[in-house]
Amino acid sequence: MNRKPNRGKLKVFLDASCWVAAAGSPTGGSALILKLTRHGYLHIVATKKILLEAERNINGKLGKDALLRFYQELGTTEMELIEPPTPEEETRWRHLVAEKDCHVLAGAYKAHVDVLVSLDRRHILAQTVREGFPMPVKDTNGFLQELAKEKK
Repeated sequence: MNRKPNRGKLKVFLDASCWVAAAGSPTGGSALILKLTRHGYLHIVATKKILLEAERNINGKLGKDALLRFYQELGTTEMELIEPPTPEEETRWRHLVAEKDCHVLAGAYKAHVDVLVSLDRRHILAQTVREGFPMPVKDTNGFLQELAKEKK
């Protein structure tokens, strides 16, 4: 997860699961990643599809308070919103994940991020993805631990 020269900040693509977790647990690892971003330590990248998926899941599973936290996070966290991956860009990753998750890998790849962070153990954090995707794929705990090591 080494930073690229002259950029200064680690470029991080957060899966929808991280946004959901941050909305549901303001003191958890995903919320900490967003806090570190607000303090200028990280550069978050997202797609509209990721944010809409997070909003739908929060609204359907966590309720109004969590949805309000999600909107507050969106309003206070600077991020780069990239163009959606094309169907061709998504299809490239079909050998690693189910079709419904191809947009996650395609978005991270298109954005040239340093790391993809997810809490989706079944799909995105699967060993086949970790071994076959050309950039690091971490859960929030693994990401934060590695980040802490780099800061020492």
